Amino acid sequence: EANMLSRFVFYWVRPLIAKGVAGKLKSIDDLFELPESLNIWRVIGMLHQALDETVSLFKSLHRCFGWEFYLIGLLRLLADLAGFAGPILLGGLLRTENPGNSTQPPSTEIDAVMDYRPYYYAIGLLGSTVISCFAGVHFNWRMTLISSKMRIAIVTAIYQKTLRAKRVLNARSEILNLMSTDTDRIVNSCVSFHSFWSIPFQLFTTLYLLYTQLGVAFTAGVFFAVLLIPINRKIAQTIGRLSQGLMEAKDARVSITSESISGAKDIKLNAWEDVFIKRIEQLRDVEIGFLSKRKYLDALCVYFWATTPVLMCLFTFGTYVLVLGQPLTAASTYTSVALLNMLIGPLNAFPWVLNGLTEAWVSLKRVQALIELPNINLDEYYQPLTKVSGDTSFSNAKRPLVISIRDSSFELEVKRSRAELNLSLTDIVDFAFTNLNLEVVQGELVCLLGPVGGGKSSLLQVLLGNVHCTKGAVSLAAGYETEGFGYVAQSAWLQQGTIRDNIIWGENYDETRYKAVIHACALQHDLDILGGDGASVGEQGRTLSGGQKARVSLARAVYQNKEIYLLDDILSALDAHVARHIVRYCIFGLLKNKTRIMITAHPMVLCRATQTLHVKRGKITQSDVNSVGSMLSEYDDYDEDIPDQQSIRASKAAVPSVNGTPHEPNGTANGSLEEEVREFGQVDRSVFGAYWQATGRSLGFWVVITVVLMQISRNITDAWLAYWVGATNRAILPPVIPPNRTLLEVELVQENNLQDVANSTMFYLGIYSTLALGNTMLTLVRAFLFALAGIKAAKYIHDRLLNSVIHTKLQFFDVVPLGRILNRFSSDVYTVDDTLPFILNILLAQFFGLLGALLISLYAMPWLGLLIIPLAPIYLTLQNKYRCASRDIKRLSSNALSPIYAHFTETVQGLDTIRAFRGETRFHRDFLFKLTESIRAQLSAAAAQQWLGLRLQLLGAFLVGGSGLLAAITSAHMTSPELVGLAISYALSITGLLSGLLYAVAETEQEFIAVERINQYCQLETEVNADGSADPPFGWPSQGVVVFENVSMRYREHLPCSIKSIDISVKPCERLSLVGRTGSGKTSVLSALLRVAPLDKGTITVDFVNIATLPLDVLRSRIALISQDPFLFTGTIRENLDPRAVHIDSEIWEAITCCLASPLIQSLGGLDAKVEGGGNNLSAGQKQLLCLTRALLKKSKIVLIDEGTANLDLESESAVQLILKNAFRGRTVIMVAHRLNGTLDTDTVLVMQNGTIAEQGVPRELASQTTSMFHAMLQEQQG
Repeated sequence: EANMLSRFVFYWVRPLIAKGVAGKLKSIDDLFELPESLNIWRVIGMLHQALDETVSLFKSLHRCFGWEFYLIGLLRLLADLAGFAGPILLGGLLRTENPGNSTQPPSTEIDAVMDYRPYYYAIGLLGSTVISCFAGVHFNWRMTLISSKMRIAIVTAIYQKTLRAKRVLNARSEILNLMSTDTDRIVNSCVSFHSFWSIPFQLFTTLYLLYTQLGVAFTAGVFFAVLLIPINRKIAQTIGRLSQGLMEAKDARVSITSESISGAKDIKLNAWEDVFIKRIEQLRDVEIGFLSKRKYLDALCVYFWATTPVLMCLFTFGTYVLVLGQPLTAASTYTSVALLNMLIGPLNAFPWVLNGLTEAWVSLKRVQALIELPNINLDEYYQPLTKVSGDTSFSNAKRPLVISIRDSSFELEVKRSRAELNLSLTDIVDFAFTNLNLEVVQGELVCLLGPVGGGKSSLLQVLLGNVHCTKGAVSLAAGYETEGFGYVAQSAWLQQGTIRDNIIWGENYDETRYKAVIHACALQHDLDILGGDGASVGEQGRTLSGGQKARVSLARAVYQNKEIYLLDDILSALDAHVARHIVRYCIFGLLKNKTRIMITAHPMVLCRATQTLHVKRGKITQSDVNSVGSMLSEYDDYDEDIPDQQSIRASKAAVPSVNGTPHEPNGTANGSLEEEVREFGQVDRSVFGAYWQATGRSLGFWVVITVVLMQISRNITDAWLAYWVGATNRAILPPVIPPNRTLLEVELVQENNLQDVANSTMFYLGIYSTLALGNTMLTLVRAFLFALAGIKAAKYIHDRLLNSVIHTKLQFFDVVPLGRILNRFSSDVYTVDDTLPFILNILLAQFFGLLGALLISLYAMPWLGLLIIPLAPIYLTLQNKYRCASRDIKRLSSNALSPIYAHFTETVQGLDTIRAFRGETRFHRDFLFKLTESIRAQLSAAAAQQWLGLRLQLLGAFLVGGSGLLAAITSAHMTSPELVGLAISYALSITGLLSGLLYAVAETEQEFIAVERINQYCQLETEVNADGSADPPFGWPSQGVVVFENVSMRYREHLPCSIKSIDISVKPCERLSLVGRTGSGKTSVLSALLRVAPLDKGTITVDFVNIATLPLDVLRSRIALISQDPFLFTGTIRENLDPRAVHIDSEIWEAITCCLASPLIQSLGGLDAKVEGGGNNLSAGQKQLLCLTRALLKKSKIVLIDEGTANLDLESESAVQLILKNAFRGRTVIMVAHRLNGTLDTDTVLVMQNGTIAEQGVPRELASQTTSMFHAMLQEQQG
């Protein structure tokens, strides 16, 4: 919308800067909208069209953006050409300077003032600098625009491929790196490409100009610089290899960190914090090893970069005066110095440009490998039923056939690592169905039974299209392929957001339908507890119980109103009466006319199933439905219990509204997810202090001292060169002939002067060499000290962050998304490791360099103060405005990354559900919205940067031009040309130093935001009284006596008590069951015993020791816990069973045998078999068996089981109950159970209700009492 002039001078950015100054940059909406050329849909449309023509990502990007990219290079060429004018015009200006020692005095006063050449050169200096300024700034801006387009195209292609590619397991961290690091490398290569042709052009032009000034003497300095090229290249290649190793080490660390944060609850409740901290720190040490080597090589590069100008001048001028025997003049010296300085940047940068292009090519191949993965082609996988030959049942059935599989074979695939992508791809056969036959008619209920790991869930994956079909096909009725399935996974997957958002899931809100779903899925009571459907579920549903997550997942599927439902053991995680409610009102209520294929062993469902299939080792056999029915004859009257739609509506009439404004939640979930804390204004000084402390104060002090000494030695070296040039000029210039001297006398004086020059050359050169070499040594010490300080700070800050997060309260992980925490450990830690030390190094160099330049310039030309004094407040004003805007934009940009990572994480975790619901389009649209916000922040930051860059460079141009004009004006007043040359050469550098310093200050402040964000997490509250006040007796607990005395507990201060004044006494070796509906307080009893939250009142003692006085790690390490959601981590079977590595193999195998897991372990390959993160290569039941084995191996006197058999089939559950009875004999067992049959063999049962003990007694006695609550619950479960 801005006019041409506004765009030319970046005046259109002014409103953004004004908002920043006023402190109004609070959200993304306060930033610029994307221009039409960066419209996301337009950019991805271009890429899709290109990819349709060629699968090559490189060719597609070239086709989309090639011409625009190449034309931008013209601006780079113009900036380079204008840059060469500076040294040439400086030389011309110095040659016109009148030193006041001419052979003949001016003939007239008019002749003395009529030489306008100095003014022409001064104006030329100003003009060339202005042209270079505008060309450079607009080149940078145009590169930002083209880079943003490429970022949009690449990131979107990665996300779309993730949605569409065949199964990619355990590749979240790798693909996140593709979206961040690899994309950054590819995008940054845009600038590197233009540098690739620009640098040789600059080199050849500079060499030619040097030859015109010094003749062949310039080759000495150039030869030295050329010698450094292979050294720099070797260093760059080594750094590239180290960077690859660093990225792989980072991937491994972030992956394990992600697992640790995801399993934080299990880690903390088992007191494994030190185990996982050690694992992560070991990987961090590997990462630090690569980082250290790279940083020390970076220090060498800094050393060569800083000392090359000095040494090149030394070798060049030494050759010029010693070999060629030529005297140094001001014009040739300072023109050559300027040209040599121009030579340094390209020579040092070229290896890095090559390295950047190489890394970009590697990253491009990594992304290309993902792009080339085959997509899931549903049109090929599914066939319409009408095209299947021999479908006699299709025409003869009373109801139409909807699914048909005939003599088909399928392979379930697991991961294989591919080095070129480092992704875990699915291309090794792990499980197969051979000659599979299955037919399902519309409205049918098919139940799947079978042992743990038999293939029940895999059969659902066959129907979903997530496996490889080697023979035959899955045939569906017309329209079902595009509609998808109502799929509910066994491990509930929820999105970050409210309960209502997760249920509606992008559909239009229908109040009648919504209320019916809430009732059918037994969620109304939970909504009352949680404060309404506006309560947040947290990331991965962390604020909900296992049963609540399962029912919300079911409600989501039911609300989608699909025709075919695939339900993976959804009832196992539910309490008996809740399961009965869902069977009555959901399975045989809202879904009674739908086609349902369920994995379940629930008798109420089995007795009504039209097909019961037994799945074992990839084989499917029909079970005898009649035998199942006779076995469950008590359900014969079940038809009377199945409600119709009318009764459902009637039952909902009295249900309170759930769609009003949610009130403050009063359950354990808390009503809203914790918003990310975002600071405003300046970064607090304590953040800088935290980093200073991390480096080590003494080490930081010596770093600053060496930087100061290095700069002083550099300035003294340049000043000595000026002194040398001045002395030489005064000696060789022809003197004015006094009237009383003869010509012979004058010639003798001049000859003596020349002899003095020859004699003094070695003296001046010797001092110059000493100063130059001293400067190089100080530079080397400074570079390595700085690298050491950065490495030390990186290790200290990460370790402090890790310990703080791992040891914080459990509630933190309920309210803070995983993506946000991982952002600290990935993006922010990378900033502390690499980016922050790099920019800090630049800041120190620019600050002391500018200070030295100003002092030397004022010394050489005091009149320059007339320009510096008025320009200083302008500079400070620009600095203040830019910093105010840039730091808030940086914060917004950083915070805009978290939703992208979180959304991508959710996508990978819920990919099966998303694909089953055919929700790829909506997720892609949501991703593009989040990407748009991130690009808006990045573009606004770049616009502010170019706004500042233009103005700073214009200030520098005026300073250079003003210096030239002052030199011209004062040329008749005895100004020494060597001082003019020294002043203007430094003035030329001040331009870059001014903008470099401000950028460095702003960038440093922005990068310190990463330290600020990490510092927030370093100050997290630890768990209450974590260290305790006393150690337990030796061998504690030895009996297993547990006593609750008047105990009340609440999870947070503003929430009501989850258990209220309860008294429990558990005798040694007693087996106690806790039963009750969801939210009754069963799990809270276990939480209180493990001190998840402090008690409101009362005491809990174990073996007569008050657990509140014990260190948390001691308490939790002495109690074994089997949770509802099994926790396994990347490693071997042995490591998962024995995380502390304290047991020998015979002990491990003994525990495995007792838990009936020996066949499983042997089939996997023994104790050294690999377990994927989260146990993804195991079924839910297999994972639970391993967790049971781990608990047995712990040999704790007290064992807590939180619905530990929820994911097992009936046969396995019976076996596990036998294990619990026999293997855990002699131990106190407290278990939460919802399958009440398993509680009958326990010693005592407690019936919980609303946080209190409503009933307790011997289970079989209570079961025989018709008036007892336990009896009623048993009857309800049994129908």
